[in-house]
Amino acid sequence: MSRVFQALERAEGPRGRRSPALEDPRKPGHRSGEREAADASGYERLASTILQAIAAAPFKTMMVVAPERGEGTSTVAAGLARTLAGRIRVVLMDADFRSPALADWFHLEDTPGLADVLAGRAQIGAVAAETDVADLRVVPAGSVADDSTRLLSSARLSDVVQELVVSSDLVILDVPPVLPYADALSIASRVERVVLVTCAERTQRDDLERAKDELEKSGAVILGVVLNRKPSHAPPWIQRYLNL
Repeated sequence: MSRVFQALERAEGPRGRRSPALEDPRKPGHRSGEREAADASGYERLASTILQAIAAAPFKTMMVVAPERGEGTSTVAAGLARTLAGRIRVVLMDADFRSPALADWFHLEDTPGLADVLAGRAQIGAVAAETDVADLRVVPAGSVADDSTRLLSSARLSDVVQELVVSSDLVILDVPPVLPYADALSIASRVERVVLVTCAERTQRDDLERAKDELEKSGAVILGVVLNRKPSHAPPWIQRYLNL
């Protein structure tokens, strides 16, 4: 179990709901073979946990979110989607209109995407792009304008997600962070599960607890917490909190 998630359970006490914690994939990039193998192993464990959760209590929609910007949400969402694809049919959707990233990851720059669909300029079937990974389609953010974020609170988003569910086994949404914006809280009630991403050397305990509380108040069912970019030891605040 993630040490971060142990900290949350201890903070909650007997009143809090317990959820299974997830493993800790790390940010991919150009590294040594040893580090890349560790990354792959982390994503394999994360994917296995997701598949076990689906088998125990089936769901077809989930979002990946962090308390604050820069904690690795898009990294985790993309890595998880790549690893799950081939075992199940996955659609990865960029619903982070504040700082869209998935078009760059999957070389879909300057193509229509979710913003265009929600604005009525495109159909979801036309913007869900095939990738070089079997059974993985990606919906980029698309043509994002200053007022595009208001579209995320429209009923059309739920309809779009359900359209994708028909032709896939799991739809994963990459969304903006919880604390600076209301977008994630609006989306939380439209998906069945939530994975909360934290950064080992960045996330503050209070921010993590606030984000978790806000999500649950919005109706989110938190599947677990990913400790991203974990160093060889637990961060000092976790050590102090758990008396490690």
